[in-house]
Amino acid sequence: MRHLVLFALGLISAPALALVNVDLYQTEVVLDQSIEKPDAQARVEGMKEVIVRASGDQTATNNSVVKKALGQSAQYLSQISYGQQGEQQTRQMVFNSSQIQSLLNQAQLATWPSERANVLVWLIEEAQSDRSIAWQYSDSALLTQMKDEAQSRGLPLTVPVGDFADVTGVNIADFWGGFARPVGEASERYPADAVLVIRARGNDLRWTLYDQKPATIGITRQAPLTGSHNGANSAEKMINDISDYYAKNSAVVVSSESSESVKVRFTSLDNATDFFIVERKLKLLSSVASVDILDIRGAEVTFKVHLLSSKEAFEQAVARLDETTPMPAQYDDKKVVEPMPVEVPVNTTAETTEGAIIVNDPQPIAEPEVIMGEPTLVFEWQSQAYTPEPQETVETQLEVSEPDTDTNTEF
Repeated sequence: MRHLVLFALGLISAPALALVNVDLYQTEVVLDQSIEKPDAQARVEGMKEVIVRASGDQTATNNSVVKKALGQSAQYLSQISYGQQGEQQTRQMVFNSSQIQSLLNQAQLATWPSERANVLVWLIEEAQSDRSIAWQYSDSALLTQMKDEAQSRGLPLTVPVGDFADVTGVNIADFWGGFARPVGEASERYPADAVLVIRARGNDLRWTLYDQKPATIGITRQAPLTGSHNGANSAEKMINDISDYYAKNSAVVVSSESSESVKVRFTSLDNATDFFIVERKLKLLSSVASVDILDIRGAEVTFKVHLLSSKEAFEQAVARLDETTPMPAQYDDKKVVEPMPVEVPVNTTAETTEGAIIVNDPQPIAEPEVIMGEPTLVFEWQSQAYTPEPQETVETQLEVSEPDTDTNTEF
């Protein structure tokens, strides 16, 4: 009897486990053999898709920090191989999750967690006077477009299988008419977090999203989300609207404080022009995500630099600048810790009225300890005649920074 009770409780709680853990960092891109470096371009396109999927933000690739990182897309790969889609060759890529996450932090972009709501899709298509439901294995071009876009955005979709229970339990007229309770009842057999009902006439779509468990649809007063789209890309627009909705509700922004950073100080700045030149040159380095000013004191300025690469690579890049001379690092946060005195036996006597006794005198047994804080890199600045340089475009960065590789590589 106890086992039956536990089994029943398991069935009751099953819908709460509907969240799907999405693989955010794997992608496949068709190689464009008509361009000079198809592999380099595929890496950039693959990284763009991963960034949009992980952030939930379609505009994330316009971020200045992300644009700079795209010029070094090969550094973010952990695995790469060839694939095939029909007659087209593809690049299958897995990007490093921690590096992508660090990049989003540095760019101050949101992160849409990999555990995402599972959306059950009821697609009703009308052709002439006939209406039909697109089941999981239906030959529906509209459903295929939805699945492809949902895969790109990382939106989990479940399509009803169309078995006997589905066919006999669904009244298409109720779905087309927008009756909420029949939709909820027909959806209860699936572990879904939300239910999407789509009414399609060709490429004209009207959709209703019930962002709630199927068992509560038509019972609670929670209002559904609705929308409509038309045109050849109506399915993509709809999936993007729904993805944006969930990303906005679930995404979080992690402070750039969690990203790799280093403090760097420049000395011998003669004037304000030197300060602006230093700041600009730092921002242009490919190893730099962003720059914060920590302190300006006399002819010195201290920055906190958020990195896209290692501290060593950044230090070498700054040292290669014509105007800089490396100096010994400084430790502004060093502390001197005095050792605690301890009781040790010593041959010291004290006279009392009752005679001589031995006294244990506390004595330190170690030297004071100096604890060094984080080092601040120091460079002496040597002013030079300054001629404004033209801004380098992202396209130029990509062309220069992206080496072409033709062999399967696993990093």
